[in-house]
Amino acid sequence: MQATPTPQNADAHEPTPQERARAVRATAHHAEDAAQLAELLDMLGLAPEEGNPVPQARSGGSASAA
Repeated sequence: MQATPTPQNADAHEPTPQERARAVRATAHHAEDAAQLAELLDMLGLAPEEGNPVPQARSGGSASAA
């Protein structure tokens, strides 16, 4: 008797912070109003602040004012 092959778990991928931010922004783009956006983000398990990540400090170069 041969064992039935099992499909790979496609849901095992955890989205990156960048993917979550893009999802929040895309949802906001398509929402009709703030109430709908809040409801959609809640259903998706996303938080509004994920759509506006804090920029990381850039490395290299000097930022001195002349």
